[in-house]
Amino acid sequence: MKLSTVVALLSLGSANAFVVAPSAGARSTELSAVDRRQFAQVAFTVGAATFLGGAPALASPRGGDYIAKFADLKMIAGLGGSLDNLVKRFEDEATVEAGLENVRVFNRDPSFYTGYAKNFISKSVTNNAEGDVRLGYVRQACTLIASTQPLLEGQLGMVGEEAQKEAVKRIKKAQGLIGKFLTESGVEGSSEIAEYVKAHPVM
Repeated sequence: MKLSTVVALLSLGSANAFVVAPSAGARSTELSAVDRRQFAQVAFTVGAATFLGGAPALASPRGGDYIAKFADLKMIAGLGGSLDNLVKRFEDEATVEAGLENVRVFNRDPSFYTGYAKNFISKSVTNNAEGDVRLGYVRQACTLIASTQPLLEGQLGMVGEEAQKEAVKRIKKAQGLIGKFLTESGVEGSSEIAEYVKAHPVM
């Protein structure tokens, strides 16, 4: 990840990015909001490692000895949950531009989350993680998110309410794909994943 993109993500993190602050009564496990300090810490750590010329270090054990944990993929879950707020922005004509600006920043490095997912998969799949179907889910999700920029900028032949509805449809489909990744991640007994999948069915 480019250093400029890391800085942009961090600045959006402080401005809530796709995220809005949870209400006082929201549960700490709710995926509709991502802890901004946690997001900044993870994003900067991963981005800095890439900027310095190396991929993020993979935790051991690996292969058959690795036991999948929610903590190792919570950034993907956080992305999916935070997209709830992007949907809300795209549904309201008054906030479409704010959501679009978030997507423009996302598009500075749209492969960031794909790389994160590949690193997670590589912990258990030691050969050809690139060809793992789960990586395809995250790649498709990121492509859908990224595609809302030209869509809402009028480059794809749709404008106004028609473009907004299509953008919402694409984001919800992306959330469903992220849900498939989480479901097939190998993490067992995770209430966070169960809640996410229930709220974001595959479209």
